[in-house]
Amino acid sequence: MNNTEQIELAKNTLIGRLFTLGGSALFFIGTLIVTIIAYQEYLDTLVPQKSIETPNHF
Repeated sequence: MNNTEQIELAKNTLIGRLFTLGGSALFFIGTLIVTIIAYQEYLDTLVPQKSIETPNHF
């Protein structure tokens, strides 16, 4: 294997690893966003919102 083939192999390996890293980062960011949204919805469901209207006392 000569020097040019080693450089080409190293370049292809680097590109593959960058794609893997990018995909992992996107997966992590997506998971983080979904987790935050799900937690907010959970809190909205768990804690009922107070009504703005004033109750009628007879």
